Amino acid sequence: MSPVPLWRLIALTTLGFALTLTTNTLEPAVLSHQVLALAPNEPNRALGLTTFAGLLVASVAQPLVGVLSDHTRSRWGRRLPYIVGGALLAAPCLYVIALAPVFGLVIAGVLVLQLAASVVQTPWLALVPDLVPPGQRGRAAGLRAFMDILALVIGRQVAGLLVGGAERWGSAALVAAVSVPVAVYGLALTITWLGLRPAPGFVPQPAPDPATARALGHAFAGAFAVDWRAHPAFVWWFINRLLFWAAFIALTTFLVFFLIDVAGMAAAQAQRYVGTLSIVIGGALVAVTVPAGWLADRIGRKPLVAAAGFIAAAGAGVLVVAPSLSVITAAAFVVGLGVGLFLSANWALVTDIVPRDQAARYLGLANVASVIGSASARLLGAALIDPVNQAFGSHSAGYTLLYGLAAVLFLLSALAILPLKVEKPG
Repeated sequence: MSPVPLWRLIALTTLGFALTLTTNTLEPAVLSHQVLALAPNEPNRALGLTTFAGLLVASVAQPLVGVLSDHTRSRWGRRLPYIVGGALLAAPCLYVIALAPVFGLVIAGVLVLQLAASVVQTPWLALVPDLVPPGQRGRAAGLRAFMDILALVIGRQVAGLLVGGAERWGSAALVAAVSVPVAVYGLALTITWLGLRPAPGFVPQPAPDPATARALGHAFAGAFAVDWRAHPAFVWWFINRLLFWAAFIALTTFLVFFLIDVAGMAAAQAQRYVGTLSIVIGGALVAVTVPAGWLADRIGRKPLVAAAGFIAAAGAGVLVVAPSLSVITAAAFVVGLGVGLFLSANWALVTDIVPRDQAARYLGLANVASVIGSASARLLGAALIDPVNQAFGSHSAGYTLLYGLAAVLFLLSALAILPLKVEKPG
């Protein structure tokens, strides 16, 4: 595989900005507002269970979409038809969530949106092993992480400001908030298409013959199967990703409610503070992601992934006992450093591990690690925060328990990566 120019690396990673911007527009700003408006009695449970259900959809959909993408033959290649179709389905879902008059419609919007995002994300993830040589995948992962950081900062800041004005503007504030990722999707799709036009994967190919159709049937039957003996490194990678992501999502998902219940903020003030905090975390991420991607191409991915878990565990441990907003801000910066290292090195590592002829399916399975980790964190929050607070007559006990568990999970993720054996990238 010949080296990929920088402009194409950027084009291959731009779509990640749209995906992450969508997530960070909905969470926590839009969804927490809708939960407080439509299901105020137990908001942590309502938010946790709703997003958990959405992630169950994603965990099933992503490997199946990966199989379809790997076996597709079209004039637009294996990946682009799904990327475009999923984006077109995602846009109306965002408006359904923002304008829902009852919470059941919010749930329906979240479920379909997760399906649409899976249709976009799984083929998009396969573009790197399709088109980027191993020696540049660390840089590609660093650029992808940089896009994620920009999207996190912009998404949370803009959504927090817009949704924070809902008392004055009403539903128009939520419509404005979700219109931002809808517009960005259109721009990102254009950039991705322009970047892929000369790529070999998008040369017109013949339609599948009956033998290919039979092969597709066998592939669907084994969509969730992993040959652990042939790919033992994938096992340790999967465990590491699941644990780390569960810890990170546990820290961030319920943050607005933490600020309301524990810090005594009003809802609008909490929304704005989360936007400000995203800038702090984003600063930490920017400081390490691109350099970490470059370093991962030279010393290997594993040392950086392990370091990420230890650093994030230290930051989460401080959050458990944080006495003030200034300490929370400092601890968030430390967690951001760990997450930045992780985003760059962890995904570069899995693109080295997965077999190229099944790249989309294996990367769909790989992303299930994020989905299961995220779903577990939301389920833990739903099960622990409100019941523990009620049992102890406290506003903070449930949050303290969840954040303590997050610190432990970060630490376990670092330990899980140590047995992994993989060659240094060439």
